[in-house]
Formats: sequence, C-alpha cells, structure tokens
Amino acid sequence: MAISPRTNGVDGDVGLALYRALRTNGSSVPAKATAAVGLTEAEAAAGWAELRELGLIRTGRVPEEVDPIEPDTALMGLLAKQRDALQAQREELSAMLRAAESLMERYRPTVQRESPEIEVELVRGDNRKRQTLAEFNASIAAATGSMHPGPLPNSEVLSHSIRADEELIQRGIRVRAIYPQSVDSAPRQRKYLAQLSATGVEVRLAAQVPFDLLIADSHTAFLTANPENPSEAAIVVRGAALIRSYIALYEDCWLRSVPYSAQATSTFDPDGELTEQHRTTMRLLANGLTDERIARKLGVSLRTVSRLVSEVMRYLQADSRFQAGVLAATHGLI
Repeated sequence: MAISPRTNGVDGDVGLALYRALRTNGSSVPAKATAAVGLTEAEAAAGWAELRELGLIRTGRVPEEVDPIEPDTALMGLLAKQRDALQAQREELSAMLRAAESLMERYRPTVQRESPEIEVELVRGDNRKRQTLAEFNASIAAATGSMHPGPLPNSEVLSHSIRADEELIQRGIRVRAIYPQSVDSAPRQRKYLAQLSATGVEVRLAAQVPFDLLIADSHTAFLTANPENPSEAAIVVRGAALIRSYIALYEDCWLRSVPYSAQATSTFDPDGELTEQHRTTMRLLANGLTDERIARKLGVSLRTVSRLVSEVMRYLQADSRFQAGVLAATHGLI
C-alpha cells in the first residue's frame, strides 16, 4: 500500500515520507521507494536531496540501492563536518594574517611607498598600545567603527571603553560597534551592551566576527597582529589607500548583522520551558543550517531567527552556534 505524504509544496514532508519508506522496507532503489510513496521522480527529487544533505541515506551494498541512517548517527556526522569546516576556516584566517604581517614588516619596506601619507606600525607593550589608542581616538573627526569577536575583557577595561565612547559621542562622532551574538548570552555581557547602547553607540550583533578591528574615519585602522592572542601586539595602518579593504570588510559585517536593542521584546523565559520553536531552532543549528535556511524552514524573518539563536545560546550558555548544537544534543534537547 502506497504512503500518501502531505506535500503541499513542503519538501520536508516528501523527504520524511521517503525516509519512512526506507525504514519500513529496508534498502531500496530510489525509484522503487519513490513509487512506494506514490510520487513521481520529479516530485521526489527535492526529498531525496534533503535526505542526502542531512546525511540520512548512504549507498547500500548494491550501488543502485540506498540505506537509511539513524538520525543520531547523521547528526554526529554533520557536527563533525561543521567542526572540521570551522577549524579549516580558523587556520585559513591565521595563515592570511601571518602572510599580511610578513608583507607589512618584511617586504613592503623594500619598495617605494605610494605616498608619504601611508604608514604601517607594529605596536608592542600594554603602555604603548594604550597610548596609541588614545592617539587613535583623538584623530577621529567624523565616525569610527569597531568589531570585537570576544570574549569581553574585565569590567575595568569595559568601563574605560564606555567612557572613551562617551567622549567621542560628546564630540559629535558617530560610533558603531559589532559584537558576536554570543555576547548577548550572559548577565554581565548583556549589561555592558545595554550601557553601550544607552551611551549612544550604534550596536549590532553578528553570527560571527572575524577579528578585532577599529577604524577611524577613512584614514587609520587599528587591529591585532595575532587574533589568537590579542594581547601580543597590534598593527596600526595609516593612509586611505591601505585601509579600503578593512572598510569594505567592516561594512559587509555591518550589513550582515542585526541591530541590538535592550528593550527588544521576547517570549523566551530562560528559567522556564523551551518553546517548540526554540527546539526546532536547536535541531536546525545542530544540522549546520545557516540563518537564511532556518528562516525558510520556520517561515519567519532573519531578524526573528537571530533572536531565536541568541535565546537558545543564552539558555544553553553556549559561546558559539556549533557549541549550542553539541550541548543541545548532549542534553537530549533535540
């Protein structure tokens, strides 16, 4: 007897029907399983694609057949793939920054500078970095932007940072800041974001922030020489010709982030029960889906997805999307 899936244009129902057929009948040729659920090959194509993407099927003993895979096994496979991708991304960024430092320190001085206005300086030592930051703030005439991947420093440093931003705003400077969504997941960090926003800083939260960066107008950039150890040294780049790429990177991160609001309404209670929407978000995070795909699956806006992800991370006390997926699976929440 053929299974009658609820298609209604929802690919997930087709995939589920095919998966159930495989679980019931065992290894099968896709065409046979497709016929068993009463679909044409065209109607079933999206369902088979979803099962492959989620890792729920694999090649059987006969190459023409496919076997169903347990959801837990598929989840662990997806998490391992995400972990490897994140590690590769981290190694790629570290290699890029090492290459940039080599170019700036060793090779660039050997050629004629484009302009006497161009300068790259390596700053070492806490006192020298504080002095350079003070000079950096004094040089700002119209606007400054910053992004910080976290974790946040101690309270004394944060208080000093807020006072510095207050002075800039009092001078009529536009101040923008980007932080990762994980920062909005602990009381001390949320308090800092609220204070920063109340000061007049335009704060946005992004799914991922690549490295520490400060930009003064369009003439100076201040960044860490080694993102894996921000306390080591800093690089100061002066001259518009050299920091255009940093400005472009910052503006791209700004457009991809969502505005922070301390007064944002939420139906989420950290001390109460998770809603079904939160649990679904956890499952999709564990499967490695992007915010755009989660939004399509849930039928909500990207802004709502950003809020849900932030709430889930806060509930799980996770520092990253990947960690949230692992913790949700570990605690049996998905």
